[in-house]
Amino acid sequence: MGESLALLNAVIWALTGVVTKGVGRDVKPIHIVTTQVWVGFLFLIGIGLVTGYLDDLAEVQIRSALYLAGGALVNTAGSLVFWQAITRSTVSKVYPTTQSIFISISVLAGWLFLGDSPQIGVVGGAILIIGGVILLNRKPDAVVQKSANPSLASERGSRGDYIGLGLAGLTSILWAVGFLSTVVGLQDTPPVLAATIRNFVPAILFIPIVFVIPSSRVSRVFKRNGTRLILGAVLFVGSSLTFVLALDNAPPGVVVVLINTSPMWAVVLAMVLLKERLDRYGLAGAVLSVAGIFVTLAFR
Repeated sequence: MGESLALLNAVIWALTGVVTKGVGRDVKPIHIVTTQVWVGFLFLIGIGLVTGYLDDLAEVQIRSALYLAGGALVNTAGSLVFWQAITRSTVSKVYPTTQSIFISISVLAGWLFLGDSPQIGVVGGAILIIGGVILLNRKPDAVVQKSANPSLASERGSRGDYIGLGLAGLTSILWAVGFLSTVVGLQDTPPVLAATIRNFVPAILFIPIVFVIPSSRVSRVFKRNGTRLILGAVLFVGSSLTFVLALDNAPPGVVVVLINTSPMWAVVLAMVLLKERLDRYGLAGAVLSVAGIFVTLAFR
């Protein structure tokens, strides 16, 4: 069950990206993240009231709550750094770097600190999925842009790539720390409560930010982008729930490998919903990702 939830998480996260892609240029990452965590928190509070899970909130151990809260803060910081990396470099360089390092660090750290010994299927699947992500984000035709000073443009581009890739590496480390912290916090906490805590902490954090930085207020961009922001936030709730449920029902190493198939699902969904074309690199990447899923599930 945990493996299926991990794959569902990858699909939902990919769909979240496809839906959010249509927002206007004036929408900043902080607008997207703020909407997601606040809608997610309110939605999960509603689920808790209906199911009665909130009655168990007083019984959550302080240690577990602190691990979940810390993981939420680190994950949120990682998301903001990731978007900064995208602005400094290209998606085709940042995405494979982030996903590859994130998988590697998480599997290794899970083995060293959580006793989650990676089996041959997990290692083999991770290698295939990393290769698939790299191919999915490779551009088939290099676009050469003309410049009055080509050497200067090249120098600026290289500098931006170095900064972007450095930020991508930092994102991977932050996400891996948040992942491991969530694994520890889930050991004594029901998944729905864990998801609620993980949304509550960044939601509260963004309250003073919107007062200090007026441009970060969602109200400034909501009128033209409300539908996509809300839909993306609802999908984010599904992603939060499937993530903690997957971790509660499957080994962390398996979960971290399977959730990182999201680029493959994003390509498929973009073809269906956005009518984007799949080039030969994308096809090869999708095949490798599918092979990685099979190896992870069959030989672990």
